Amino acid sequence: MQKMCFVMLTYSCNLNCIYCYQKYKTSQRMTLETAKSVVTREVQLARESNNKDGVRFDLFGGEPLLQFDLIKELCAWIWETITDVKVDIFITTNGTLLDDEKKAWFNTHKERINLIMSVDGKDDVQVGNRGCQSSELPIRWMIDTLPNYLLSMTVSRKALANFADELIYFHEHNYRIDAKPAQGEDWQPGDGKVYENQLYKLADYYLAHPEVTPMYIFKETSYVHLLNNEPNEKYGKTCGVAEELVAYDVEGRLFPCHHFLPNVNGKTDILDYLNTLDFTDSSKFVDEECMKCEILKLCRTCSARNFNERGDVSRRDKRTCQIMLAEAKVVSQFQIRKYMQNKDNLSAHDLLKLKAAIKCHQICADFEKKFYAPKQ
Repeated sequence: MQKMCFVMLTYSCNLNCIYCYQKYKTSQRMTLETAKSVVTREVQLARESNNKDGVRFDLFGGEPLLQFDLIKELCAWIWETITDVKVDIFITTNGTLLDDEKKAWFNTHKERINLIMSVDGKDDVQVGNRGCQSSELPIRWMIDTLPNYLLSMTVSRKALANFADELIYFHEHNYRIDAKPAQGEDWQPGDGKVYENQLYKLADYYLAHPEVTPMYIFKETSYVHLLNNEPNEKYGKTCGVAEELVAYDVEGRLFPCHHFLPNVNGKTDILDYLNTLDFTDSSKFVDEECMKCEILKLCRTCSARNFNERGDVSRRDKRTCQIMLAEAKVVSQFQIRKYMQNKDNLSAHDLLKLKAAIKCHQICADFEKKFYAPKQ
């Protein structure tokens, strides 16, 4: 599996998005020497572990294009000096700084760069979330020029009620786009049902338009693990933090992921705490209440946000329970409908996934009765 390494080129950003988790922005920037040392370290680890998939470096911020000169020099050095390890370069940008000079450089190196641009919807949504207009972003240039691009939509609570229409609008324009709910959002009772209805609308659209690449949760989610009858303890940690994913701050210090960085939580001494955690023990990343939950195996969590917002990597945000329930309920039903459309020609693996989706949908139905039952 390819290791993902976030490299924080800068803590600065020229925007102030309403859901941004980086609350402690500063003018600090990474030096080229530090960036090279980070790449050298991770490439050497890939060599030593004989990882044939190599390393994915996400050049991140803040807004990484504020460090455009560093990006150019770092990429040139990587392409010239690293030939024995597979290296993929991703850059996530808000797109507002993509002037003619930067476009020309990306065009020259378009086969070797993966560009991700954040776009939350049409102009009214984009202005409300990010303070800039999506119509002024160079989206058309990116699509026409770069073979390796992705638009990334973050769904805020403010935009929740219409996000399906926003996403379908981009699909109809043949944009390659993914969407996900904002992390740390102040979800309120009832938001889960709103999200569920939006997902149903998308599910209907995807089934009617099989040529369209669905958003990630419809395309990649699998429920086969529900058939294994494994204990909940195995599902305390829901990502590859500290193992398949790491991050380096502007000073070149190693962190388990970018959500643990000081520009997120304001704690300059957080490494002292992180060094006491055993990231290989998944059971340490779920509290007693969630350990007993019927849909724990369907739930995503961010251990860093748990710590940043509630002081403990195991204390999940209970406001997201309704969001996770809505996703599992709709996506499992979508998979059932999709497989049943071709029920006479399913492979053994497809039949397994269908069986798992049916089990997931039943788990959701049983849990929903309790979750939305009137409080006594």
